Amino acid sequence: MEFSAVDRNAVLSRMNDQREMMEDKIRLGIEANRKGFAKLKFMDRDGKPLSNVKVSIKQKNHAFKFGCNFFKYQCFATEEENTLYEERFKKLFNLAVIPFYWKDFEPANGQMRFEKDSVFIDRRPPSELCLEFCRENGIEPKGHPLFWGTHMPEWLPKDWEQVKHYLIRRLKAIGERYDGVIKSFDCVNEVTSLPVLTSEVDMHSSHYRNLVPMPGSYTEEVFKLAERYFAESHLILNETGGAWACPTPSGKAAFHLLIDSLLRKGCRIDEIGLQYHIFTDADGMKAMANTLFNPHQLYSVMDAYGEFGKPLSVSELTINGYDEAVQEELVYNLYRIWFSHPAVSSIVYWNLGENCAIESGNGWSEKKYKGGLIRDDFSERPSYRVLDRLINKEWHTEIEREAVEGSLWFKGFYGDYEIKASCNGHEIVRDIRLVKGGFDEFSVII
Repeated sequence: MEFSAVDRNAVLSRMNDQREMMEDKIRLGIEANRKGFAKLKFMDRDGKPLSNVKVSIKQKNHAFKFGCNFFKYQCFATEEENTLYEERFKKLFNLAVIPFYWKDFEPANGQMRFEKDSVFIDRRPPSELCLEFCRENGIEPKGHPLFWGTHMPEWLPKDWEQVKHYLIRRLKAIGERYDGVIKSFDCVNEVTSLPVLTSEVDMHSSHYRNLVPMPGSYTEEVFKLAERYFAESHLILNETGGAWACPTPSGKAAFHLLIDSLLRKGCRIDEIGLQYHIFTDADGMKAMANTLFNPHQLYSVMDAYGEFGKPLSVSELTINGYDEAVQEELVYNLYRIWFSHPAVSSIVYWNLGENCAIESGNGWSEKKYKGGLIRDDFSERPSYRVLDRLINKEWHTEIEREAVEGSLWFKGFYGDYEIKASCNGHEIVRDIRLVKGGFDEFSVII
């Protein structure tokens, strides 16, 4: 299936209509929210200022998190394919989402798949295997999810009070091992989109499988249980694309109301996850022009959730790719919109490639929407290349300069930097971290 030119114009109509406003907000937002000034002071070992210092400033990593799920790590049939997957992944991303789906993480009662030699399950690499890769490549790990009311283990009882016994065991085991090691976890996943469990039809629907009937208070209960075992890791409330309907003409969306209620009840929500999956056909995409592809609506939604004072994450992102040019332009515009907003802290693409997507036999398939950034043969789609240009070139700081009078100021994207300074035949290399609200003055002794 491909888009016609008319379809393309319809899908992008609001972005084109609002081009001047959108570009202005993006430019001003990125300058204000993603970059800062720093002062470098150069001195000798006696503390005397040095002049005529040649300085190289090179950004090594972003403070902002550009992520992707890491579900196909070491899951391909050949070493060549696994190597290509790793190379394509680490070229773009500094955040890797590691799978903790209960059904596959603990397929047998009490047998949790932490270790690298755990039994193989496709799209579910063991946590220690993923963490090893993250440590070796300077990538931050994120866990997904601690609890989701679907895809539960077959052995789990169907009574909520009995489930809580096993849930506490699960949270304790993961928390004791990874609290603070894995910096963030999707604590509860997809609350408002989960069907009310009152019928056998709900219990066996194609997408919501292995459901456990739960009380309306379960989200609050899970968060308060998780707080016992995750003192350092951020706990995220993660919701589907319906979250982007906030604000609506009639008021706040259900997810917005849920967050407000949970915070009032004392739940420790450290971050708000807003999924953005475009699982629809060409006609469905045209219908989204006024909502999900509308810059004014997107900024309004981010402003509304930003009022909670919590970081926002575009936590699961899929843009279907029936037409690669349309996917490329949407990825280009959407990433810039989200990157420009002060409340957003991360963007997580959901499947690196079409060969990473779900293609199950129960009627549900991610793969048919062609949402990957790379193709089945690992070749780069235009959407991958545009992210490479943004993340590694346009949003990247490298400066060669001379400090004439013992110091210099520079403006750069927040993140980690390598500073090389040379004077009078001596050279020093120092790492600094430039973050919003952090230190903005650094001394370099040569």
